[in-house]
Amino acid sequence: MTENSDILLFEKVQDRDSRAFDQLMREYSPELYNFIIRIVSNAEDAQDILQDTFVRVWEKSHQFKGNSSVKTWIFRIAINLAYTHLKRRKRWSFSILEDIKTLSSGSDPVKETELNFQSQMLERSLTTLTPRQRAVVVARIYKDLPFAEISASVGCSVNAAKVHFHEAKKRIDSYMKEQVGKDG
Repeated sequence: MTENSDILLFEKVQDRDSRAFDQLMREYSPELYNFIIRIVSNAEDAQDILQDTFVRVWEKSHQFKGNSSVKTWIFRIAINLAYTHLKRRKRWSFSILEDIKTLSSGSDPVKETELNFQSQMLERSLTTLTPRQRAVVVARIYKDLPFAEISASVGCSVNAAKVHFHEAKKRIDSYMKEQVGKDG
């Protein structure tokens, strides 16, 4: 979807057009769900947060002022709900194992074993990050979003998003080095 078509569609949502809202949900649900599940690591919770996100979008559509893209505004709502969920559950787990596993061809057992080891280490290392750092890492690496969009989504400045990303990389690197030393 282009930004202009997003705005036109969202204007219809603001006018309480339920068909436009259904279309908006169809457009954003898959990407938003994948983003949320990487933060909360649970399919049921991710589905609940996704539904809550769209309820908020419908209820708060009149508050959208156009200072960011529609996508950024919707992702910001989802991130806030995911943070709230994590705080309530006091659960900071994070899973990207399935994404990494899909990269392996399965034809080379040695390569697959190494990939599984690395993905498990990476998954564990991501649990050492703060929720905001994880959101920035997921958005930057897996969604390939620019820092300007990431900063709007997570509610910080562009420089702060870059700092979160840099600090997360340092934490991940440190954790990986520590684990390699332990596991030989």
